[in-house]
Amino acid sequence: MELLSCFSPVLWDLLQREKSVWALQILVQAYLHMPPENLQQLVLSAEMEAAQGFLTLMHQEMARIPSISREQAVGRLTALLLQRYPSLTSQLFIDLSPLIPFLAVSDLMRFPPSLLANDSQGYRRSGDNRMRTEQKEALAKRLLAPELFGEVPAWPQELLWAVLPLLPHLPLENFLQLSPHQIQALEDSWPVAGLGPGHARHVLRSLVNQSVEDGEEQVRRLGSLACFLSPEELQSLVPLSDPMGPVEQGLLECAANGTLSPEGRVAYELLGVLRSSGGTVLSPRDLRVWAPLFPQLGLRFLQELSEPQLRAMLPALQGTSVTPAQVDCLLPLLPLKLLQLDTAALLANRRRYRELPWSEQQAVACVISTHSHSHSHRALGNLAGGMSCEFLQQINSMVDFLEVIHMLYQLPTGVRGNLRSCIWVELQRRMTMPEPELTTLGPELSELDTKLLLDLPIQLMDRLSDESIMLVVELIQGAPEQLLALTPIHQAALAERVLQNLAPKETPISEEVLEKLGPLVGFLGIESTRRIPLPILLSHLSQLQGFCLGETFATELGWLLLQEPVLGKPEFWSQDEVEQAGRLVFTLSTEDISLIPREALCPETLERLLEKQHSWEQSRVGQLCLGPHLTPKKAALVAGFVRPAAEDLPEPVPNCADIRGTFPAAWSATQIAEMELSDFEDCLALFAGDPGLGPEELRAAMGKAKQLWGPPRGFRPEQILQLGRLLIGLGERELQELTLVDWGVLSTLGQIDGWSSVQLRAVVSSFLRQSGQHVSHLDFIHLTALGYTLCGLRPEELQHISSWEFSQAALFLGNLHLQCSEEQLEVLAHLLVLPGGFGPVSNWGPEIFTEIGTIAAGIPDLALSALLRGQIQGLTPLAISVIPAPKFAVVFNPTQLSSLTSIQAVAVTPEQMAYLSPEQRQAVAWAQHEGKESPEQQGRSSASGLQEWSQSSWVLVLTISFTGHLL
Repeated sequence: MELLSCFSPVLWDLLQREKSVWALQILVQAYLHMPPENLQQLVLSAEMEAAQGFLTLMHQEMARIPSISREQAVGRLTALLLQRYPSLTSQLFIDLSPLIPFLAVSDLMRFPPSLLANDSQGYRRSGDNRMRTEQKEALAKRLLAPELFGEVPAWPQELLWAVLPLLPHLPLENFLQLSPHQIQALEDSWPVAGLGPGHARHVLRSLVNQSVEDGEEQVRRLGSLACFLSPEELQSLVPLSDPMGPVEQGLLECAANGTLSPEGRVAYELLGVLRSSGGTVLSPRDLRVWAPLFPQLGLRFLQELSEPQLRAMLPALQGTSVTPAQVDCLLPLLPLKLLQLDTAALLANRRRYRELPWSEQQAVACVISTHSHSHSHRALGNLAGGMSCEFLQQINSMVDFLEVIHMLYQLPTGVRGNLRSCIWVELQRRMTMPEPELTTLGPELSELDTKLLLDLPIQLMDRLSDESIMLVVELIQGAPEQLLALTPIHQAALAERVLQNLAPKETPISEEVLEKLGPLVGFLGIESTRRIPLPILLSHLSQLQGFCLGETFATELGWLLLQEPVLGKPEFWSQDEVEQAGRLVFTLSTEDISLIPREALCPETLERLLEKQHSWEQSRVGQLCLGPHLTPKKAALVAGFVRPAAEDLPEPVPNCADIRGTFPAAWSATQIAEMELSDFEDCLALFAGDPGLGPEELRAAMGKAKQLWGPPRGFRPEQILQLGRLLIGLGERELQELTLVDWGVLSTLGQIDGWSSVQLRAVVSSFLRQSGQHVSHLDFIHLTALGYTLCGLRPEELQHISSWEFSQAALFLGNLHLQCSEEQLEVLAHLLVLPGGFGPVSNWGPEIFTEIGTIAAGIPDLALSALLRGQIQGLTPLAISVIPAPKFAVVFNPTQLSSLTSIQAVAVTPEQMAYLSPEQRQAVAWAQHEGKESPEQQGRSSASGLQEWSQSSWVLVLTISFTGHLL
């Protein structure tokens, strides 16, 4: 570093005046091995030598985001170097290739077309594995520029070899243009090309030659592409028969790395191989190779194994999820009634306690008990999430205030709703103070807090500068999960605000703008969505499949897909159009999906589409995405396969492979009832895990289980656990015959949602009879294990529950949408106000409302109507949504409703809104949009108070966020 600093004036001078190649090469190596603080020092020391031109530009860029990471620093400086060399030669491009992975996509797209057209070596370098997926997709799209190489079918073999690392990232619609001759030319390279499912299937169609004599050799040559073969293709090439054979072992590797679904048809063929061998012939070590498919094995197979074999399987069979009743009483799971901690010991032993994942209500309770006003907020750790608004208001120094905010937004549990509201109100108040105090924070500012930027109240978005908005865009590109934590209204407002900054109103959305929007595109409104030119939309279908799509955008996208420049009318779709649509096919209406021709939806295509959607739903982003209920659309998609081809033909009877290629709920009760018993047993786990099965289908499936295992009175505990939700298919008398004294069985039944009132009564009364327990003797473990079935007790029976025990169980029961009547809920809520519970409602803090969850819906009308703002903001969104609509309208006046947090307000159901007066509905709308308590106040404060904030004030709040020396 010191040596480089000595020569840096010379290097800078050469870069500015001569654009020296060797100076550039030296800096490339320096960037790659230099931490960000040294990069900044280098730029600062160089600026003292030359304060204009390139040097000044670099310094400004480095100062734009303080303490930026090494990757950001290298990326920004590389982008500036590229701008400095508009006539970038092939050699310079190759010299810069180590820096390409650090470039932003927008910078990457500025590579001169002439360079890309004349230098294939650059593609090989740019296809490096260090590059991010979005970078590879951007470069792949550059290949499609008409001025470069022309249409895909005309690309020469030499070019295909050069750009091979980028081919998997071509949009599928362009990849499908590769001719069979082009695919054959690269046959040896496809197995290592990292193709996605749609790309892989297109290659397989050209490569799989069913006339090849040595099918095993053909599969071996396919390598990882064999993961995408259908059962029929495998059968024609090399029938599966040897549990330790090379083909079988290769497919098991596919299951282990997630390429092959354990619930799919190929996995079922593999399970058949294992079952046919009996499993007993395999050593424990060999059996472990089959771990990815263990969850799909039935009880019968497991019973045949020896103890050493079972021990070898045990790590893979152990579940990661347990019911609340089975969890040890660890501190972060402890009910408030049992959370009796020594304040002095808690603060003294910081390492042990302050970093635990405390729940919201625990944090509030602990902070109250520790008298937080007398302690430094630094001592609280994760407990800081429980600090009160009053505590924030008492912080005098703006520096300390910003430090506290920064700490709150770093908490793993996030910032609770009522504290978030307080933060922004208090921040607005403090920004009216003289600015000299703020400017004393110094020039070395730390990196902006992602969560804080994305958490801006909706009204404040319009006050952000263009530069701040673009910073938000960058943050969302790097952390899409943060976007999904916002309410749908907030997401839509942010997407429209960013679009307003990127493209003038009513102008078409360019490809570059669409790239910059990234995940935000899924939350655009109807008018904005229609500004996307259809050819550009077509080229971005593969990217859209990875985004969360809001309901408005998804509906509009479904309509746009059917326009002629895109995929056209569904009745004319072929398999290629289905492949291009991918999981976006579910943006079409149910009626349009039903028009897709049967020949375009072969079993292989159906399985791949459903598996793709399932994988999305199980992904991190998919789990956070609040998508629509797709059961009717999935049913329409598979209708041509599960229903007879003509009215006079009988319904097809599914085997297990058919169930795996679709899903259990796709089949009627009659079809399920007619299944072969062995097929049903093989797919029992899928039936038990499908939440879409209706009452008739559940009864039919339960009928098959009784054929398999006999009457319910003889069901063993492990069989009951395996049946899961299928138990809803049992009648009242059959439920009473089940043995329920096993804790695992009781907990399983207690976690099942969907029982009828008669069934609830049967389960809970049977448990009391078999265990010899009286309602008054039930402790909080019993109550937690009973779960949903607690609603099977009559109101007069519920009154006998111990208030002390129930107040402990409320933590777990309050997370359930209990199917209790209003009278039952009122009795349960009354238990909480007794001396053994939490006492009178008027004395409750917000932490108690959060703790009891949905049970708050049973609090009497008079008590609810007297709740203060802080208490109301302790109600969970689920609790808000389950309050009966007439009661909701009676107990909350407009002032109370306007005090809801945005997350609470969004939870208000359409049925509840229908019962509200116009004033109440307006109050809920203000809360949803994070408005003020009255329309007059909202109009005045948003038009005046916020405008009083100077641009420098905004810069300080959004780029101070928090100085590095504070922490």
